[in-house]
Amino acid sequence: MGFGLAPLPLAPVKGLRVLAALALLLTCGGCGGIAVGPDNLYISVETSTKSGSTSELGDNRNISSTLIERFRSLNPGVAVHIRHFPAGELVAATRFRDGRGLGPDLIVSRVITALQLHQQGLSSDVSLDPDARNRLEPRFQNSFRKGSKAFAVPFLAQPQVACFDRRRLTQPPGSVDALLALSAKGLRVGLPITVGELFWTTTAQGAGPAVAQLLDGPPAGGAATLSAADQRALERWIGWIYDASLQQNVSFSEDPFELVQQLERGERDWISCSSLWIDSLRQRMGPNLGVSVLPGRADTPAMPVTRLLVWSFGRHSSARQRLLAERFVAFSLNEVTQKQLMVAVPGNLPVNPNVMIPTRSSALMAALAFSLDRSRMFEFRDPDASIARGERLESMLKKVVQGELPPEPAITQLLAPTP
Repeated sequence: MGFGLAPLPLAPVKGLRVLAALALLLTCGGCGGIAVGPDNLYISVETSTKSGSTSELGDNRNISSTLIERFRSLNPGVAVHIRHFPAGELVAATRFRDGRGLGPDLIVSRVITALQLHQQGLSSDVSLDPDARNRLEPRFQNSFRKGSKAFAVPFLAQPQVACFDRRRLTQPPGSVDALLALSAKGLRVGLPITVGELFWTTTAQGAGPAVAQLLDGPPAGGAATLSAADQRALERWIGWIYDASLQQNVSFSEDPFELVQQLERGERDWISCSSLWIDSLRQRMGPNLGVSVLPGRADTPAMPVTRLLVWSFGRHSSARQRLLAERFVAFSLNEVTQKQLMVAVPGNLPVNPNVMIPTRSSALMAALAFSLDRSRMFEFRDPDASIARGERLESMLKKVVQGELPPEPAITQLLAPTP
């Protein structure tokens, strides 16, 4: 049975708060305690922060209430139960519950988490019928295909952009050199130190392929083997980060949400941010919020990493629960729902190719769409090993920006065999 059959209508949900609204308020749809039976749907949601902060989740009660109402109008008696988990904890939580036969019916997560669930046997494949495949742009679905089946189903795309205070900056910089030049004149710049959030800065130095290879990595215990050109590009990138850290008005943060809060409070003037934060920023900054594509080299936009949210299916659903889960996902991908998700709060872009993005009428949408077209999504052979390599790279970057490790020995460490 393909999950494209008999889709269920859903009301629009706001932003990542798409997940949030799900996580915080769908539980109200099943109030009265956790029931056991074929008419219960259990969904696990991975939040966007390691701390599990609900600051970005918002309070979309009206939107979520409508979602529950419409879902129930076609499925009387169905209760939806949500559990949300901080980034990095969902896999362990799923393993714990799965071992007791209590795994969720659906999981919303980042791609790397979906890969972990798949490789550890904590999710099940789903059949993709032609109608379902037509609801997914090929570049979003191919990474998850296994013949006629998929181990995860793309849901929403959230590109990276630049967010800035219009009161402090009228024309965003077109290159990273221009960005640092503005910081030298007083523009307070905030940059993330997490690899995925900082990857866009590799564009100007041509270091994207080198960093991607470091993350995908050699066999365990082997040394990274970069070409001479890639190694020089990596040296330029690390050197640029070091130079940026010496700027009085440039600060790095391990938590991207901290940068968002600093921009909201007027402590930063320009930050790189995921589009998932745009709704929160607009609510607090209003027309003072500016959004643009990220700067690259000589007015060539950067190549950022797009955050892709995906659905994974659990292993212990009853036939009834699996059918409900498949229909729930199918409707989340149809043209009307995807458009509603995009329009309700800009920041979430559709994965359905039949949904038009209003780039001509909205500068914000134009920036998001352009960033999405320029972006890349990593495809890791070994997600656990890639996470470990990413943490190793981030640890080295922290030492560089803190002045504890000059660029040259940092490169030597990166290229050395892993323990």
